[in-house]
Amino acid sequence: MLSSVVEGQVPSIDSLAGKWLSGDEIVNPPSVTNTVGSLGCTDNLTGFHYCNFPPIAQGGEAAILHINGKPIQAHSFRWYPYQVERSVLTANGLELLSTMRLADNAPVILIRLQVKNIGTQPITAKFELKHPTGFRRCDGVWDWNNRGVNPKENFEHETQAKDEVIHDTKTGVVTRITRFPFEPLTIRPGSFRTFEITCSFNNARLEPFAKMFADARTGWERRWQDAFTPGNRRYSGNFPTLISDNPKLNRMYYMALMTLLQMERTGFRGSPRCFTTVGPQFGATLEYFWDTALFSTTYALLEPKVLKENLKRWLNVDIHSHYAIDYLTGQGVGPWYSPNDYSVFTAFWQYATTTGDTDFLMANRDRLLEWANAWKARVAPGEQLADWGDNDNILECGPEYVHMIPSLNAAHVGITRKVEQLLPDDEATKLELEVKPLEKAVLDQYVVRSGVWQTKHRNGVSVVSRHVYDYLTIGLNMTNSLNPEMRQEMTEFVNRELVADGWIRAMSLSDLAASISDRPDHGPKGSYCGWPALAALTMAKFGQFYEMKEMIENCEAATWQGPFPQAFELVQIPLTGHWIPRIALRGSDYNESSGAAFAETVIRGLFGIEFDIHGNVILDQSTTPRPIMAQLLNVRTKDGLRDFHCGLVGVR
Repeated sequence: MLSSVVEGQVPSIDSLAGKWLSGDEIVNPPSVTNTVGSLGCTDNLTGFHYCNFPPIAQGGEAAILHINGKPIQAHSFRWYPYQVERSVLTANGLELLSTMRLADNAPVILIRLQVKNIGTQPITAKFELKHPTGFRRCDGVWDWNNRGVNPKENFEHETQAKDEVIHDTKTGVVTRITRFPFEPLTIRPGSFRTFEITCSFNNARLEPFAKMFADARTGWERRWQDAFTPGNRRYSGNFPTLISDNPKLNRMYYMALMTLLQMERTGFRGSPRCFTTVGPQFGATLEYFWDTALFSTTYALLEPKVLKENLKRWLNVDIHSHYAIDYLTGQGVGPWYSPNDYSVFTAFWQYATTTGDTDFLMANRDRLLEWANAWKARVAPGEQLADWGDNDNILECGPEYVHMIPSLNAAHVGITRKVEQLLPDDEATKLELEVKPLEKAVLDQYVVRSGVWQTKHRNGVSVVSRHVYDYLTIGLNMTNSLNPEMRQEMTEFVNRELVADGWIRAMSLSDLAASISDRPDHGPKGSYCGWPALAALTMAKFGQFYEMKEMIENCEAATWQGPFPQAFELVQIPLTGHWIPRIALRGSDYNESSGAAFAETVIRGLFGIEFDIHGNVILDQSTTPRPIMAQLLNVRTKDGLRDFHCGLVGVR
């Protein structure tokens, strides 16, 4: 049973659905997920690709609908948390609607195709599904490319009376996809025909289609409601419930949490439950240290036991050689990312303080100190700032944002001051004396009266960087080191050069590298979903709650396309100066767990809820007025559930 507090306050999964979008508004069609895998829809009315139920992976495209020998492209798409709808009206008067779901907690794809003759004459048509695809078991380490499968290699297709059977002669995977009748079908005017299509693996025993189809939705709704219910049997914690007078804030908060649940996976050998970072096309088994740290408070509130165990697994990975952990095997993958020490420190710190697990904090004190001190080994002779590597180690598309970047130097100032709290007074004093010059060196990189920062290259040349990462990383880690004028100028820069209609750009169009930084997540053409969330959090930490509110409200429009993706790209409306956000494709994926950082903005920003090293609640700027009347209920603390209220009198 739901508690009386939660019941009726948490929005239904249907209310979080996106709007119908036409095909020309979409370059990255929607995805469908469940707790064991995911897939991506294609432009075809029933087609899918990027299907992964690890260790099973797909190559090519399956279930491509043909009518009378011609492929049928979808005209409109709509994302729901538990399904994707696609529709089209054909030239001969057939109205078609496909609905794709994944079975509840099972590797089964469900497609319902509804066909209606809206004309005045009978229509006879031959329906076929084409499958230039293959499904293969890929054991071993997965990586960013999801162990790509060549659909032309070692696959045999067999047409049976009711199924198309695809045999993988290499690994033995047998895939069955329901087929249409051989004969053409005649549909009378005003009549419907409904087709039920399943795709399953290794001769799985299936329940009736109608039951699986219904259970797919009810299972998702149950999981969603469980996530907010204290004492539920699924998670070791719960999300707080938000009630506010601001519908845009409400949608951003709940879409952030829904995005995180889209990435929940159970049953990987390396972790019985985790929240993968991206999917379905890339990295379907990976948890990135950087991305996960951005929502680690939210993670700790929902699943403290799971987060603790997964953090222990991180300790088995060399974070100076890898950027993520593959939960199929528990092994590290990818190259080193320069924020790794900062990210891993942050995730450990936020878990331990949020839950009040002081024993875990102290047990890992030496590691926390090591991560905080990592900057020291990266300072070249004659320099004061640490060198954080090259383009591939950080933003990947900011060729001038390299070497002695102010952001990560500021991050290490921030985490050093955290770890000082765990040390004896004499050791903490010594550490503070060491980090003070680093703090000054960062501040010296500020460009006066501009709101932006300089980065210093190894050749001694300093260049001005106009990037959101400086804003949020310096803002969150050296908040008290920035005077009021700097805070105001930094936020003015964001609002002047980064905020667009409905989203932000990560890099200013005026940045030195803007013309050669094309990727939508970190360049001037859009932004990774974690950046506007943390920019809004930074505004809150600066005491700029009205600016925070405007940032959140500005980004809400993007969520009507679907969940938070790896990036929304900004597309200019012809003949205008306006830009609109669109779920990006180039180098980006449809789902991205860092969208959950918008929940951090609400919890830690709007409500100012932080925790000390003993798990005691600290209300940041509690007497500062908030421009939104809101309640945050069932917040888990070491002392039990607590409710918080904010408004013009601050937070209580």
